[in-house]
Amino acid sequence: MANIVLHESEKNQSIGQATGRYTVSQLIRYFAADLPKSSNYPRHARAYVKDCIKKRFAIDAISFARYTAELPPNRVSPLRKFLFFYQQIGQPLVVPDPKRSKLSPAANELVLRFIREARNLRGEHSKETYTKALNAFFAYVDQQQQAGLPASLSGLTVTDFVLHLKAEDYSPFTINLYLSAVKQLAAWCIRRRDELKLNEHQLNELRDIDYVRGLAIERTFYKDSLEAHERTLLLDDVESAKELAILALLGLEGLRTVEVTRLRLGDLDFGRHQLQVLGKGKNTRKAIKFFAACQQIVERYLVDTDRWPLSSDRRNEVLFDDLKTYQIRYIVDKQLRKHGLKRTGMSAHSLRHTVGQLLLEAGVDLAHVQQHLRHETMETTQFYTKKRTQKTYLQQMPD
Repeated sequence: MANIVLHESEKNQSIGQATGRYTVSQLIRYFAADLPKSSNYPRHARAYVKDCIKKRFAIDAISFARYTAELPPNRVSPLRKFLFFYQQIGQPLVVPDPKRSKLSPAANELVLRFIREARNLRGEHSKETYTKALNAFFAYVDQQQQAGLPASLSGLTVTDFVLHLKAEDYSPFTINLYLSAVKQLAAWCIRRRDELKLNEHQLNELRDIDYVRGLAIERTFYKDSLEAHERTLLLDDVESAKELAILALLGLEGLRTVEVTRLRLGDLDFGRHQLQVLGKGKNTRKAIKFFAACQQIVERYLVDTDRWPLSSDRRNEVLFDDLKTYQIRYIVDKQLRKHGLKRTGMSAHSLRHTVGQLLLEAGVDLAHVQQHLRHETMETTQFYTKKRTQKTYLQQMPD
């Protein structure tokens, strides 16, 4: 049995004999070196070692027996193999890993520079999305390294990351979005190879990332939409004029949540029946039809807030003061639940799909629906046609 060796600077931390010194991660990394890449042995071994440190037990047959007493056989086998490995290397001293920074994995100078300099990330929402994606990747890298497995910004690790997300039931859309963020970071690093002093091996690992394949996505909507009578119900019995105006802009005009937060009084043209909309990640506004039903609801809200009739000196004033997208999602979900309309796939963005779907069902030309929803390509708008066809197929097909 190995004796506990407690140096004054390592009291309550170290275990084993002082024939060597390893952190938990170093020990597990050596243990994992000859194991299959997909093995879960390192994870179980890490938990066992940390338990020994916490309880000040030696890593030996006694602590092994106590730890595995109530574990199933498939959990005992990895630990038995680890204990044999530990004895073979001379039962070295093991100390906890140094405390990690509380900063998020992507909160480092390199990634922050990439987010700041990326030309395609125009809006704050896009920057937040890419930061979240890179956080997820570097958190995965950290977990792999903590388990004693090699991981880095390389094609092999990114491939494993994609498989990990798939195993965690992330949607293909989200997986491809995260993959795109990592690929763009890699490309950004390659362009700054001299500044970052990258060697040829590092460059090759970065180039390999571009060959990682994403998941196939069926080109269809991943959000549900309301029927006409359901939309009417949604706009009934709303708590305030403000919430009703928000719901109308989403469910009658088809605006995105971020577009609602950007609306200014100068964007409302009641005389010409037009709305000027600043789209996501855009710097210019596009005019769309300001439907009469929505005009009436917005006008009531302006009366309620003492801003009707509109005056030219208030053109730059926001329509909804300090409104956030998460608040809009809360309002929509609350109203959906109130009328029993909340279901899987139904969200604030579903109201935009509702507008497109109902416009087509009302006989509006596909090109006009595209212009109203401000889709970049006709292909996006055609998804509504596909959904409508699926919905009416059985009724329209003759016997």
